[in-house]
Amino acid sequence: MNPIPRPATERRPDLDWLRVVAILLLHLFHTGMMFNSWDWHLKAPELLPVLEPPMEFLHHVRMPLLMLISGAVTAMALRRRGLGAFVWDRTKRLLWPLVFGIFVIVPPQIYAERLFRGTFHGGYLDFYPSVFQFVSYPAGSFSWHHLWFVAYLFIYCLLAAPLFAWLETARGRAFFERAEAWLARGWNPWLLFLPLALGRILLRRFPETHALTDDPNTFVYYGQLFLLGHILGRGSRLQERLVVMRHRSLAISGVLFALMVPSFEYPFPFEHLGTYALVWCLLLTALGYARAHIPTRSAWVTYAQELAYPFYIFHQTVIVLVGFALLRPAVGPWTRFGLVLTLSFLVTWALCECVKRVPWLRPCFGMAGRKPVAPGAVPTPSPLEARSGA
Repeated sequence: MNPIPRPATERRPDLDWLRVVAILLLHLFHTGMMFNSWDWHLKAPELLPVLEPPMEFLHHVRMPLLMLISGAVTAMALRRRGLGAFVWDRTKRLLWPLVFGIFVIVPPQIYAERLFRGTFHGGYLDFYPSVFQFVSYPAGSFSWHHLWFVAYLFIYCLLAAPLFAWLETARGRAFFERAEAWLARGWNPWLLFLPLALGRILLRRFPETHALTDDPNTFVYYGQLFLLGHILGRGSRLQERLVVMRHRSLAISGVLFALMVPSFEYPFPFEHLGTYALVWCLLLTALGYARAHIPTRSAWVTYAQELAYPFYIFHQTVIVLVGFALLRPAVGPWTRFGLVLTLSFLVTWALCECVKRVPWLRPCFGMAGRKPVAPGAVPTPSPLEARSGA
């Protein structure tokens, strides 16, 4: 198969599409957290244990896919700007929304949780000053909650900046060309799951906290995904290799899924190797099929990608607040689940539309300022697109 000719500055409709789908799955997952038996901020009066197997599967795929895409789009962002401009862009579009989120978006979640658990009684204005005591959650009210992804992504961008700078040198380009030539051969792309599994095995005694300072397992794992995504985004031959091998990736994913999903007891470390081989094959399958079958941007993806970042920032807070409001009605668990899922989606969507139309709010959600767009021109990317790398 001959490589598909694509200009270096071309937008990636396949990545836009995958990003939107991943965020929709994330909304579904976090709604399900209210109804399964796992620990979460809020729990429905009647649980739905049947949700747990598919949610276990989603847990392994949803955020890795987002981080892999985030790494890939940094490569495209660096083609359009220098390293200094890249770092400044990430500071504006990742750090500022993170700070805004910590003080504005996340506290209502903590307030609703405290009311639910009966550890606080009073109005929101009585609760809110506790945020400025800067005591970390759960002991206090200072947290980034679901925005951990934005925090980690910002740190990865800063830490990787020297590597990105080196890859732009003559020696760095020559090294990458040799590395890509090897990676784009045969089964080699599949072997990239090995560092992911090895990191998880070596750091398995550390629980996932998303608190950065005590979270080496998660930090290393997602950092690896970020770098692997950057490699995939930088290498055009490697991208086309994923297209060629997409059917085989799907077949291998099916075999691994059949082996790993049933409750078989595998000796250590084969369970970890099988799990992360499956995750990696699924990610490569998604990238390969999207690259092959989504060559152009549809109207709905063009619309959805602009709202993707604010949707991500809003969604969990809205789920918690809507879920809290729907705890009392005497309805069945599936009806409650459907109501929380539908109403939280609509409210989040409406809030994103509001932010989109308020110029001073747009930067708080990582959205670029509105500029006049000439007829036929490509609209300005959102922060979960190639321009921001989120």
